[in-house]
Amino acid sequence: METFKSSLLIGACAAAFLFVLPGLSAQPSNNPAGAGGGTVNSTLVEEQPGQVSMEKKTLWELIKNGGLMMWPLAFLALYGFFKAGVQVYVIILSNNEKRDETLMAHLNPHVMPFDDLKSEVESDITQRPQGAFPKMCEAALARLYEGKEAMEEALTREGAMQMGRLKRGLKPLQSVVTVAPLLGLMGTVYGMIASFQSLGATGDKVEILSKGIYEALVTTAAGLTIAIPFLFIYQWLNHRVDEIGENLNRQAEAFLGKFHPSGGGVSEAEQEAQADSQTDSGLDNETEATTETEPLVT
Repeated sequence: METFKSSLLIGACAAAFLFVLPGLSAQPSNNPAGAGGGTVNSTLVEEQPGQVSMEKKTLWELIKNGGLMMWPLAFLALYGFFKAGVQVYVIILSNNEKRDETLMAHLNPHVMPFDDLKSEVESDITQRPQGAFPKMCEAALARLYEGKEAMEEALTREGAMQMGRLKRGLKPLQSVVTVAPLLGLMGTVYGMIASFQSLGATGDKVEILSKGIYEALVTTAAGLTIAIPFLFIYQWLNHRVDEIGENLNRQAEAFLGKFHPSGGGVSEAEQEAQADSQTDSGLDNETEATTETEPLVT
């Protein structure tokens, strides 16, 4: 439900943004100024003796002039907005670093029994089923009694699977970025073909050709308009996935350190202090042994 709400909100914002955009420039047309009740923002100058007429076209009129290829471009844009909303929910909200830290703070193997630890992790998974770290904790707890190496292997394997899932979620956005310009170019090519085929018709051939080229170029502009914003969204989400991977490594080390503090859970300073104390105790033992075994000098 939260995923649907996020996607719906992003789609509504995108639709509102498209409809409030100012009108785009339009090429010459046969309609007189103000024909059809259309409002205008672009200027059309017709070279007639002593007369200059102006016509404007709205964004919706330009979209309609794009031809049949505008329909797949529109569906592609809606698909991209839906997938972007889903990935924003999964990457930004479900895999929030602070929520992972909160889960780590609640897990205390020295106080909580195994059943409570498992219930805490399962509760977090229920709250955010798309979260990666809770599932890593669940996989590691399943091998708790097999030792440190087994838990570390479970964390590594589940973490790799979750990162792969996050990366695969970005594939639809990458497809939108790739396909949208190609659909726009295809519409332009078909429009150009139709324009040159209409040159044999009666009438002003320059006017017919210019109008056909204008309508054909609308699809290319629409394809680029769709692809460029989604390219930035894809790059931003891809960067956030990399940050999630770094956070999962840190949280996995902290999780393993809680259950096996003698391993990776001990800091370097503590390890050095332990090594120094062991060295000092070893030297003291050697000195005592030497003192006891040496004969007294008379």
